[in-house]
Amino acid sequence: MNSLRLVFRSKIFWAIFLILIFYITFLVSDKYAKILQLKEDIQKLEIEVEELKEKNQALTTEIELLKSDNYIEKKAREELDLVKPGEIILKATDK
Repeated sequence: MNSLRLVFRSKIFWAIFLILIFYITFLVSDKYAKILQLKEDIQKLEIEVEELKEKNQALTTEIELLKSDNYIEKKAREELDLVKPGEIILKATDK
């Protein structure tokens, strides 16, 4: 029993004990920092997935629109300034 008391009163015991506590704290804090970083990465990836889903939906909608002749005609008129035979294009100009 006296030897146990001597161990707890020993400065070497407390020094080793404190070093062990600091080491465990360092390991836990390092792992915790990595967990926080991974959670942040997951959140960014989830946002990116949602954005890609929205873009995918928009592209799917555009594909469906491209299957209709009216949409193709509208795009040809707007983007390529194409006209049907016999039509005349009138454009307003700013002066």
